Amino acid sequence: MKIMITTRFSKISATVAGLVAAIFVGVANVSADNKTEYNVPISTIHPIQAAVGKAQIASKISTYVENGALTKNYYNDFNDDNGYTNGLYSLNGVSQTDKTTYKTNSIQSVIPDAQLTNDSTAKVPVIKGPGGTLYATDGHHGSTTYEFIKQQYNLGFDTINVEVIADYSSLSMADFYKKLIANNQVLPMAFNVKTGEYQSFSLDRLPTHMYANEFVNDPFRSLAYFWRKSAIDKDNVTANFAEFYLGMFLTSTGEFKGLSFESQDYYLTAFNKGNAILQKLINGDTTYTALFNKVLTIPYGVTPSMLGIQSIFDDTKIAAQRQKLTDALTFLTNTPALATSNTTLFDLNTEQLTKQVATFKALSASDYTKDSYQKVNDLITKANELISNNGSQTDLDNLTSQIEQALRNLVKVPTTEILDTTQFEQQVSRFNKLTATQYDSTHYQSIKNAIAEIQALITNHGTQNELNTKVESLQAKIDALKPVSSVKTATNTSPKHNHKQHLELPRTMVKQPIIISPVMIVLVLMASVSFSYKRFKLF
Repeated sequence: MKIMITTRFSKISATVAGLVAAIFVGVANVSADNKTEYNVPISTIHPIQAAVGKAQIASKISTYVENGALTKNYYNDFNDDNGYTNGLYSLNGVSQTDKTTYKTNSIQSVIPDAQLTNDSTAKVPVIKGPGGTLYATDGHHGSTTYEFIKQQYNLGFDTINVEVIADYSSLSMADFYKKLIANNQVLPMAFNVKTGEYQSFSLDRLPTHMYANEFVNDPFRSLAYFWRKSAIDKDNVTANFAEFYLGMFLTSTGEFKGLSFESQDYYLTAFNKGNAILQKLINGDTTYTALFNKVLTIPYGVTPSMLGIQSIFDDTKIAAQRQKLTDALTFLTNTPALATSNTTLFDLNTEQLTKQVATFKALSASDYTKDSYQKVNDLITKANELISNNGSQTDLDNLTSQIEQALRNLVKVPTTEILDTTQFEQQVSRFNKLTATQYDSTHYQSIKNAIAEIQALITNHGTQNELNTKVESLQAKIDALKPVSSVKTATNTSPKHNHKQHLELPRTMVKQPIIISPVMIVLVLMASVSFSYKRFKLF
């Protein structure tokens, strides 16, 4: 899947009436520009990513809560995320600044009528999806952190201001997902710690709340936070999903194979490896620049600068960031509710595969050719291996389709039934005793054709029922065959003997005129002369 990259906080104009928006989110207030919605319950916002960096969230919480109370770090970040950067807000159209509240409380709760200024924006951009549900395209870590602190410690606030950047509420869920992908507003990829790779997942598996336990833990998303200052400048990030793309590049190097991230040691090892790789990339190492181009630039259009990768690597920042990571991991380890990760994201939907396997198991191998039967079996084995290895849903769906097609293409083995040909042989023997010239040629030939047809049936392993039916038809044809010579005619009847016949002249001689040819006259005259000459000599 190719995804075009856009600016992280690009604005997509959307016009949503305030009344309608209020109905959709219940308690939310809507600003005059119809883009900002105020005090939206975080629990009603749906994520448009499946993973967060739990170590990064742990790092934030450890600085937000001290001795059972919220710190100024919490309020600073919370007010910034609501759009009141450095305490700036608008009241009745006039810009105001309240730095005291900014560091000690929620500006929105202390000043209910406070609105954003013309040049400020809430840091949680959302899209209205089907039914008016809000889907966040960014701000997942902050929102999840505030929600976790509220639920876990009953501190802080569980509502937040959001910026509506698009309205897809009229779409079906299927079309909504397609729209998100087409507009690069979702990345259906996440890190699978079992395989050590980024894998695709079905969007219907996205979390439905900004709850930490509903997200998959992506260690590379956290590590990107701790590589800041040494290799990454967060203020120069322009690509959506930048940290996830960075993780995709780093895992493609093969340097992180075997790291299960079950302990601090795995994280610290990955932290060091990542810094070393990013330093080489920044310094123009041809191996890593070529790999980055292959993994990200060619398929996705992502460049190092779009991910905020610095032009100069600063190794003086590494020690402080490593300590920060160590502290975060200690907090994460001691907070099981935060460390709990979604384990079902990569579970595959095997319903269609199960149906195809059941169909296959109901068949008998002996009924089909070895090759066609084995092809189905091999595909099913491949599908089971994919499931065991936590493969992608897309790959499984493709294999399931291939299995379905292979089942349709199964070739049956010709029947090996031993046929009783006794009756057929008797009819053939009976026919062979006949002389062809004594019978009508058309009928005789039809019997020969019938015999040839039955011989073909036997050769092609037809059934006994088919053979019996055709032999009965053959016998009927032979029975109906009549010799042509058996029909008697009058010319062949012997007449009774008639003695008078010898005395009668042939009818052709009766009353026929006597015709004497000139030759006969000459012969008679010659005979007369000869006779007269002989008499004359005697006398």
